[in-house]
Amino acid sequence: MATVLPRLISFLLNPLYVDVLPKSEFADVSIIFAWLIFFNVILSYGMETSFFRFYNDNEIDKNKVITTSTISIICSSIFFLIIALFCKNYIAQALGFKVEYIVFTIWILFLDALVIIPFSKLRAEKNPNNMQ
Repeated sequence: MATVLPRLISFLLNPLYVDVLPKSEFADVSIIFAWLIFFNVILSYGMETSFFRFYNDNEIDKNKVITTSTISIICSSIFFLIIALFCKNYIAQALGFKVEYIVFTIWILFLDALVIIPFSKLRAEKNPNNMQ
């Protein structure tokens, strides 16, 4: 559901983007989506794969894996958030986008990075109802 719903919403909003937004703003939205994918990979830095590798190892304490990976993701995400918000005007000017678009993108990337470990934990336990 978490994979299908955003794509469905994007598909349903596509006519709105094409009909209502000026062509230059539609191009900006498309480019921002491309940057979102790129920076999402950078901000996760393979932590999801590492999490599964160590979480499924029976010799390692699962709580330590969760704690360590969560702290790592939170620290790097906060560092990214501070630097990116500090440089938002420069980024907007360099890319030719509105500052609001850059701010939204930064916050989306930040929040998306924070949910990597909780979602990974749910997938590892194969139980979406057991979020403790």
